[in-house]
Amino acid sequence: DDGPGVAQSRAMKPIVIATDLTRASEPAVLQGMTLARDLNADVVLVHAWEPSSITVLDATLMESPEHVAAKTRGLQQALDVLAERYRPEETRLTSRLIEGRPAEVIANLVRETGARLVVVGTHEKTGLRRILGSTADEIVRTSPAPVLVVHAHHEGA
Repeated sequence: DDGPGVAQSRAMKPIVIATDLTRASEPAVLQGMTLARDLNADVVLVHAWEPSSITVLDATLMESPEHVAAKTRGLQQALDVLAERYRPEETRLTSRLIEGRPAEVIANLVRETGARLVVVGTHEKTGLRRILGSTADEIVRTSPAPVLVVHAHHEGA
């Protein structure tokens, strides 16, 4: 028997917060962290990325392994800084840097962790674009969990 109050102290299934590591994604990170604190949920902060490649005729040119390793270190450092900047006290946070298409990475991570919510930011690149960018739109369409989309101009949490 766990006794009274134990169920309340257990964290709900985690919240996945996806970031592109730009300042425009920080309102979504802040909103996700605030929700995690308020709901006593763990956080998985994730950045998905793909190494650059160029295809010319029949040849595909990939980044060198050294460049990919250096880029990976830089991305992980940026993810760690973001995690520390916004992590509320007493919130368990895991940061994950995963190579792959963002929507696929996030859908797989939701299934792996059993996450109940995904928080993602969006921003308009031009006035002619739809409110949801292609990455955020794809995440909304493919995520097995509900997705909270936070606009880059969202002011508070």
